[in-house]
Amino acid sequence: MSLRSPLGQVLGRGSAKDGTAHFWGQRVSGVGLLLLGLWFACALATMPGFSHAEALAFIGAPLNSVLLLLLVITLAYHSYLGVQVVIEDYVHSHGLKLASLIISRFAHSFLAVAALFAILKIGLGA
Repeated sequence: MSLRSPLGQVLGRGSAKDGTAHFWGQRVSGVGLLLLGLWFACALATMPGFSHAEALAFIGAPLNSVLLLLLVITLAYHSYLGVQVVIEDYVHSHGLKLASLIISRFAHSFLAVAALFAILKIGLGA
């Protein structure tokens, strides 16, 4: 028999109300990726060629630059959320799980910033 109250017994053991935000983040970013992915596929299909100069001209167009930036941000966010779920579900060692989550966050952030930098550099003509 425990002298702790029922509330005291469950504190820190249940839902922190974080799961629904994660769930909706994945769903909304998935819809965004669907729309942006369709735009990207159509844009590539209608490009006259795939030379370096044509790719630079494509990325240099203002609308294309903005949509590419949105695509990169959404893709990095959605990927991070998915990898986070896989790590939390299948990595059982606490230390390895923590290290994996930190490495995943840094890797996704680094790749997203590198892609954003490249798009901005081409889009701004620097």
